Amino acid sequence: MKDFEKWKLPNDYHCVYVLENGRDAYIGETLVAEVRAQQHRNKYWNLNFKRMHIITSDLMEETPAKHYERLLIRLMKVDGLFNIVNGNDGYKTHYQRQNEFELHFDKLWSQLVEKKLVKRKSFQFVLNLNTYKYSPYITFTKEQIDALTYIMNILNSDETEPYSEKYDRRPILINGSAGTGKTVVATSLFHYLRNDNSYKDKKIALVVANEQMRNILKDVFNETCEGLSKKDVISPIELTKQKYDIIICDEVHALRRGENLVFYKKHFEAGNERLGLDNTHNELDWILEQSEYQILFYDEKQMVKRSDIRSDYVKEKIHNNKLRGFRPIELKTQMRNKAGDSYVNYIYDILYQRSIQKQTFENFDFKLYNSFVEMRREISRKEDIYGLSKLCGGYAWKWISKNDASIPDIVIEDEKIRWNRDKEKWIGNMDSRYEMGSIYTLRGLDLNYIGLVIGPDLYFDKKDNEIKVNKKNLYSNDVKKNATEEEIKEYVLNTYAVLFTRAIEGTYIYVCDDNLREYFKHFVDYI
Repeated sequence: MKDFEKWKLPNDYHCVYVLENGRDAYIGETLVAEVRAQQHRNKYWNLNFKRMHIITSDLMEETPAKHYERLLIRLMKVDGLFNIVNGNDGYKTHYQRQNEFELHFDKLWSQLVEKKLVKRKSFQFVLNLNTYKYSPYITFTKEQIDALTYIMNILNSDETEPYSEKYDRRPILINGSAGTGKTVVATSLFHYLRNDNSYKDKKIALVVANEQMRNILKDVFNETCEGLSKKDVISPIELTKQKYDIIICDEVHALRRGENLVFYKKHFEAGNERLGLDNTHNELDWILEQSEYQILFYDEKQMVKRSDIRSDYVKEKIHNNKLRGFRPIELKTQMRNKAGDSYVNYIYDILYQRSIQKQTFENFDFKLYNSFVEMRREISRKEDIYGLSKLCGGYAWKWISKNDASIPDIVIEDEKIRWNRDKEKWIGNMDSRYEMGSIYTLRGLDLNYIGLVIGPDLYFDKKDNEIKVNKKNLYSNDVKKNATEEEIKEYVLNTYAVLFTRAIEGTYIYVCDDNLREYFKHFVDYI
């Protein structure tokens, strides 16, 4: 390093810098890089620093620069490529736009790799030995690899630690809509942590609220993941019985609060009592109470019944920096269905009647049927060829076959169908082709094809030009008990949206209400 007076920097804002000689490195922040370079040359003359790498932008201010300095010192120490000679880890910071700058910092890591300032290139820690859908041995997308890398960077830098005693440790919150691969990232993260020497003594659990998904993941952990056990996957109520160092929670939106719990109510109340909490607390509170580190996967659009934790409560509990704050990571790319990233938003736009134009999806079989018989026949044919092809529906029919399997719950065009009886492993049950899957079973799961029946719980009011809920045909106390009209409509629309996004290869739709079918014809190819 020399000729400091001739340096031409891109701006005169604050910057973070890395001084290095190929073996040792010093990390700092400054407003005037050339002056600091001269000062360090005099102070660390024996280290013979040869290069100064400068990180800056037009947004860089003093506080975020100090924030980046602290993160880099900690992470580059963990990375181990350089001997970091800093005498301390820098200064703790707390500021209004912290989350925004943390997301920018995530993108910086790949640039550090390119400059050969770090050696841990990505989170590719497993071999592609097994392509089972939820196994951590699958091939990852770049976005998933990046998300996993960011999570480990956050843990290794202790970035979630509280700024002061009046704050709590910040959870890591991974936002992702349906089909963005949240479950794959969650299971892969668990596998990595369990096999990383730095975390081998940590008590870790994967919390999954949905029973069907929980049982699938138990089987995956037990059968395909070396060093893992089905005991690693737990229900929220099990969490109240012991504390953990790290909790990974898949689908936070499926956690429950004390509303419309029916048979689960006594277990829920016992869980709160076990923790010394009253019944205004919920399963998210249990996670925060029973673990030091929390890694939460969340999609607020998938709130489908009154017992689901409200998004405003999640925001109050962890979003608000005055209460706790969170460390954000985002998953944006649609991984489940072949329709691509625009499909999920398109479905919500249709159901919520937002201003839209018709879209078609080249690699996704998306059809609206006039005949339920024909749609059911096609789904049955897809089941024979591809498997994982099922009927599903909302809340429009009573579960009258619960005590007598000979009685059909649903009759459409003289076709007789039962609701799914096996909540634990319905997907692989031979009877599933003769049954209709509910949101309680299918939430979080992938299918190849679905035949979605939009029942008489929804109708289109031509006079008001509005999709409405017919509560007389809404047979779910989980949804309508103690709920406002606005909440009921939100739950029902979100339920259908979630079912719309279950399929990989194609979604077939049958709509019971004639006017609503006419509305859907504007947006889906009709046969």
